[in-house]
Amino acid sequence: MQPSAPKTTALTPISDATSHHRLAAAPDAPRARILLVDDLPANLLALEAILEPLGQQVVSARSGDEALKALLLDEYACVLMDVQMPGLDGLETARLVRARERTRHLPILFITALSREAAYVTRGYESGAVDYLLKPVDPDILRAKVSVFVELYLRGEKLRAQALELAERHRMEEELMRAAELEQQLVGIVGHDIRTPLAAILTTATTQLSRESLPDGQRKAFERVARGGERIHRIVDQLLDFTRARLGGGIPVVPGAGDLNELCRKVTDELRAARPERSILCEFAHDSLPGVWDLDRLAQVLANLLDNALKYSPGDTPVRLRTSEQGVDTVHVEIHNAGAPIPARLLPALFQPFRHGDGPGRRESLGLGLYIAHSIVTAHGGTLRVESTPETGTCFFLCLPRQALGEVRSRATAPLTA
Repeated sequence: MQPSAPKTTALTPISDATSHHRLAAAPDAPRARILLVDDLPANLLALEAILEPLGQQVVSARSGDEALKALLLDEYACVLMDVQMPGLDGLETARLVRARERTRHLPILFITALSREAAYVTRGYESGAVDYLLKPVDPDILRAKVSVFVELYLRGEKLRAQALELAERHRMEEELMRAAELEQQLVGIVGHDIRTPLAAILTTATTQLSRESLPDGQRKAFERVARGGERIHRIVDQLLDFTRARLGGGIPVVPGAGDLNELCRKVTDELRAARPERSILCEFAHDSLPGVWDLDRLAQVLANLLDNALKYSPGDTPVRLRTSEQGVDTVHVEIHNAGAPIPARLLPALFQPFRHGDGPGRRESLGLGLYIAHSIVTAHGGTLRVESTPETGTCFFLCLPRQALGEVRSRATAPLTA
């Protein structure tokens, strides 16, 4: 029902708006939309002038129908609506706004020159108004009220954006975790499934090579098969170790008593036999270095570090291995080569999986050796680091507790006895 009171145009541009620039949004700050609804252009201009210091985006509509269309297209912080309008008046427009799920909670402020009678004010609130201002409107009060709704809207938008960002990040993390688990499970499955036929191939090659009457041509062919099979075997072992390290939370170690110097001699002897043209020099600060470690796993570490040192250094330079101890609890191993320094760009990720050096042998491996070596050392409670400069060459520093971490943990968790 159209109100019977006469329509007035008490809204006029306010001259004191310049004193409220402190309310304006920063140039790069997000802005909210404010919808002004009035059938008189003069009133719309006056409201725009009052709200201009807030620095928000003001949209004008000259009827209830225009207001509903605007609300379909965009989001708004609040609506300033005149009650007396031809066609859909402010009260009917507010009811329609409240009827839509999207705009059910949109703040509406009625502006009117109608009577202050309580019954009519109540009708405005029943239609969905959150506030009710009578003309002439005080510019300071109007700006203060609108700024509250703008701030609440912008905070809500920020929270929604953060929630969406967190949800998207969580979704991506879950996808990455699923992909990583699937990748590691596949690597493990492939590793196990390859071992059975590979064992048959290696057994056949070894059996044929043991025959004294084997023709030279066939012997060379079976030697190539054996070498290829051994290389595949090493790759499978690395894949399985990689799977254990990534999927199982680390490479398991089984500590046992042993002599680190004796282990170094054994590994270097094997490498000297395989690379007789290269020189590997050992220097031991003590005759023996007894301790509790997983010697098989440490042999992997030493073999990998020595093999890398041989691979990435000139053939006429020696590779040096040195062992020492620090106090009674810690032992050190240094493996040095005089090759070109490791590029600085590679150092931060040197112990990450699938990383290759820049040397000629970079395509001969999966890039898992140093990652597995680092994982084995970590499982022992030790550290592995590298220094590489043009002046001093490249040196890997291995620091191990005299007693492997696994053994320490078992003692630490053992029950106390009287």
